[in-house]
Amino acid sequence: MLIGHLPAGYFLSRALIKKFKIPLTPLWLGLGLVASVAPDFDHAFNLFFQTNINDHRSLLTHIPITYFILALLGWVLYKLKPRRWLKWGLILVLPNALLHTVLDTVFIGIKWLWPFSDRYVGIYNVGYSGGFSVTDYFQHWYWYLEIALWLVAVVAVIISSKKGELK
Repeated sequence: MLIGHLPAGYFLSRALIKKFKIPLTPLWLGLGLVASVAPDFDHAFNLFFQTNINDHRSLLTHIPITYFILALLGWVLYKLKPRRWLKWGLILVLPNALLHTVLDTVFIGIKWLWPFSDRYVGIYNVGYSGGFSVTDYFQHWYWYLEIALWLVAVVAVIISSKKGELK
C-alpha cells in the first residue's frame, strides 16, 4: 500500500478509541495516525542520511517482531508503574503499526517470520514475495482501493468535524 496507511489508521484509531473509551482528542487520534505510518519512517531516515536503502521493508521498522517487542516492553513498564496514558498509548500504537504491516503484506510482502527467515510473505508483488506477479501497481485493484479508502476517510472526517466530535 502506498497512500492508504493514514486513512486505514484513522478508521482503526477511531474504532479503538470508541471500544476502549479513550478520549477522542487530537493527542490520542494523532498518536494512532502517527503509529499507522511509523513503519515508513525509514523513508525519512533514508532521505536525511542518504543511506540509499534499496528495500525499506527489510529494515526493523517493517518487521513485525519489532512492534511485538516494543509492546512487551511497554506492557512490562505498565505492570511496574500503571498509568492510564501508557495503557491507551499501547492500545493505539501496536494495532496501528501492525495494520501497516498487514496492508504491506498484501502488496510486495513483509518479513513476518524474521529472524527465522528472510523471506517476504505477500500475496501480490512487484518482484519480492513470490506471490502473484503484478507489473503495474497503478492499474491494479489494490491501488483503487487506496483511493476509495481516502475518499471515505475524508467524508468521515468532514462528518465527524460537523458533529464536533473531536475535543
